Amino acid sequence: MTKTEPTSLTTMIYPARWRVLVNVVLYGAFIFTGLLLVAETEPMPRILGAVVVVYFGILELYALWRLAVRAPSLIVSAEGLYDNSSITGVGGIHWHEITAIAQKKNYMVRHIAIELRDRDTVIDRVPVPRRWLIQMMSFIAQGSVNITPGFLERDLTEVEALLQQSHAEFGPKL
Repeated sequence: MTKTEPTSLTTMIYPARWRVLVNVVLYGAFIFTGLLLVAETEPMPRILGAVVVVYFGILELYALWRLAVRAPSLIVSAEGLYDNSSITGVGGIHWHEITAIAQKKNYMVRHIAIELRDRDTVIDRVPVPRRWLIQMMSFIAQGSVNITPGFLERDLTEVEALLQQSHAEFGPKL
């Protein structure tokens, strides 16, 4: 599935700039905290601080890039959906690859969980640097592809309804 061929049936959902900006501030606060830990004399806080700085530094760079480059977070079409809603977005997913769509909560964060017939096949299509990050974070995903509200301009319930409707219309008929 390509992300560059919009049709009249295509819906593009862009990031809400204010939400991206909130993420930038929060990631910056974590980076600052990590730097304070790096300044400690004990080795364990220093290691933890370095990990925090690197992890949230990557997220900060991604969020700043999303502020600078106005690209859709989610594209929904007759072919499927294109997930670019977070740093772990998996790209193109065809409707026939999806078995279920539901709102869930992981670690106090609401998200839309997209259950797939074969998650590994979808993940294998993702470019390498992003694929590694997705694989590292797979313990949080709990076997699904997750669309979080952090970079969506629409309410999560509205997005879930759009996905459910599109999957019912264009997905496999049981």
